[in-house]
Amino acid sequence: MKKYILIIVMLSAVLFTACDEFLNEPPSKTSSLVPSTVEHLENLLNNYGTFSTENNSDLIYGSDDYGLLTQLYDNTSGVYTVKMANYATWDVQYIPDDDRAYFPQEWRKIFQANLILESLGSVSGTESEKNNLRAEAHFIRAYSYYQMVNTYCLPYSEENKDELGLPVKASTSFEESGARATLGETWEMILSDLEKALELNRDLELNDGKYRSWRASTPAINAFAARVYLMMNDYAKAQSYAQVALSGHNQMMDYNIDMRFSDIIEEEMIDGVLTRIWYPYTHDAQSDQTGRMQWKELYYYRFLNHSSWNYIPSPELLALYDQTYDLRYKYHMVEDYSYDRGLSTSYPGYIFFFKDQIPSGPTVAEMLLVEAECKARTGNWQEGINTVNELRAKRMDNTAPANIINLSAANQAEAITEILKERRRELPFTQRFFDVRRFNNNANASDDVVMTRTFYPIGSSVIEGSQAPITYTLDKKSRKFARPIPNTDINTTEGVLKQNTY
Repeated sequence: MKKYILIIVMLSAVLFTACDEFLNEPPSKTSSLVPSTVEHLENLLNNYGTFSTENNSDLIYGSDDYGLLTQLYDNTSGVYTVKMANYATWDVQYIPDDDRAYFPQEWRKIFQANLILESLGSVSGTESEKNNLRAEAHFIRAYSYYQMVNTYCLPYSEENKDELGLPVKASTSFEESGARATLGETWEMILSDLEKALELNRDLELNDGKYRSWRASTPAINAFAARVYLMMNDYAKAQSYAQVALSGHNQMMDYNIDMRFSDIIEEEMIDGVLTRIWYPYTHDAQSDQTGRMQWKELYYYRFLNHSSWNYIPSPELLALYDQTYDLRYKYHMVEDYSYDRGLSTSYPGYIFFFKDQIPSGPTVAEMLLVEAECKARTGNWQEGINTVNELRAKRMDNTAPANIINLSAANQAEAITEILKERRRELPFTQRFFDVRRFNNNANASDDVVMTRTFYPIGSSVIEGSQAPITYTLDKKSRKFARPIPNTDINTTEGVLKQNTY
């Protein structure tokens, strides 16, 4: 990790200035300066590009939301690279050699959070300003640790607490060990940071009605706390924090009135017929982040980023939507998107912001789903159904029959099943892999998920499309849920950072 930390130091040794009125508009990335005031640290945190992006290939490809399909490969073999197929089949032999960006990305965020915490004692500013910066730095550190512990370590459970966690980095010191702590110790650090982060006192909404979603806020941290405790199967705390987040901010996008199709319409000639591909309006501003930050459901601006621009929904995911009345299907499942990606057969693609980004930070919709699930799991299942129907009222075509708009259940088990289906419809790709991990490690066996793929054999450099397809399986307690750490990061530590065992 020495090489990796050195790179981070070089990247973080300078701070970026922002617009003077950074509270009213997103910051710009301009000249560097040495931190001596709280404003300098504020400007560092306003560099949204540093903190918002998540290039997590294991989330993009690793859940049953992603479609790894022989029929698409047979049509155009270039639709999947070998690396894509390796991620989608939970490979642990070749993936460690993929020098991917996500692992160092999140460590850079942690380093910068530590840099802020260490700088607070030497910069000028009021105690109130410093306290908020301190809380926000703890939030950033907890958030990145949460993302990584759920990617590179085994799932949270009592039986796994002595398994390998992550290196505990609480400073910018080179002397701090790069060895992996236990999983239990890693989660203790997340909870400790979360407790300190909850001391933040800042609204999400500004005086002019705009949202400061690229920075931490009180509702955002409570929403993150709800996510953390849901992952730990602590339903009482998860519900409580979700409700606090909703009390601080509960604005939603009503897909009946707030969504439209994009003004940018792509056209493809298919078998001599002009075919139009209709995108949601979020496709309009292809490189402008400002509008995305003002997505009024978003508590915190983080997004899953897919550089290949092709979130391929699995047939199982597509089947969950009412394709007549569910407006999420209408706007986000872009029909014929496969033509845009060079195929000569029709297949939809999932689009949220342009073609590459899906919001992964906590949202109002997610908090309603957390509240609903927790109510159902703790016995208040009818209240859980009522809560999830608050979300569906904003997502289903309001001309649909009432029994289509509203979910119903006859008992607790049915309620949990229906709520989890709704969660998957609302949060594809970004949360599904994490959800499967927790489903397989809670006290309820009825929600367990065994994921399988049927696809061609895959070697180190080629997909064997001429051979018979085989079945790939990720069992409920598989050690492959702890995804491999890149070998480049392991090698630079001279063996201090250990790889997962399989």
